[in-house]
Amino acid sequence: MQQQILHLLCTAGTCRLHFSGREHELTPGCLMIAMASHVGNVRPSEDCQLYRLLLPAEEQASCMPRSTYGTCGWLHLFMHPIFLLEGETLAVLERDFQDVLFRREHTPEAYRHEAVLQSMRMLYLDAMNAHAALFEHQEATQRSADIMSRFIQMLEAGSYRQHRTVAWYAQQLCVTPKHLHKISTQVSGRTPSHWIQQFTVMEIRHLLMHKKLTAKEVAAKMNFDTSSHFSRYLNRL
Repeated sequence: MQQQILHLLCTAGTCRLHFSGREHELTPGCLMIAMASHVGNVRPSEDCQLYRLLLPAEEQASCMPRSTYGTCGWLHLFMHPIFLLEGETLAVLERDFQDVLFRREHTPEAYRHEAVLQSMRMLYLDAMNAHAALFEHQEATQRSADIMSRFIQMLEAGSYRQHRTVAWYAQQLCVTPKHLHKISTQVSGRTPSHWIQQFTVMEIRHLLMHKKLTAKEVAAKMNFDTSSHFSRYLNRL
């Protein structure tokens, strides 16, 4: 199943939803960018005005700013997926959402896909600029940012459903586990184990809460050898 990135911008009313096992409320000015599979039970109020966009994760990666902050910013966005916009910043992001929707509806089919992606690139540039003003982030070397970006892309693609060891990801990235640990800590302030667990736990919570699956069914879906292995994994967190 292809992962999708959900973008929500509330400009009026309220919208309640579940994300990562908790209920949140979007109020006017709230922007949320998160993996769609981790968001559920979206309930807008009658007077809610909500912009909603979905983008495949692999295409989202191509829309990120071509700078080391693109990777750092996405990781910080992952940790803080809901943030409040005000004034001119909110107006700019609302225009960005409108432009993406306009391109989707009015661009000839032959050019529609590329036109939408170009508009999404502007949306991400403005969103990252707003996010950077609210949350601290660290700069990184281009090589470190590239490795971290590839690591997160594997997780976004769902590799955590089968592979949950740092050694496996390090091998795919042609680095040692120790080096991946160093890069992840420097770029994001979190270990690679943390990111693997974050993706895994959010998926488990979503499956248990919104798919009405038993713990045994979730364990099988997430490729745990046994239900007891699944329980031990959760108890260690």
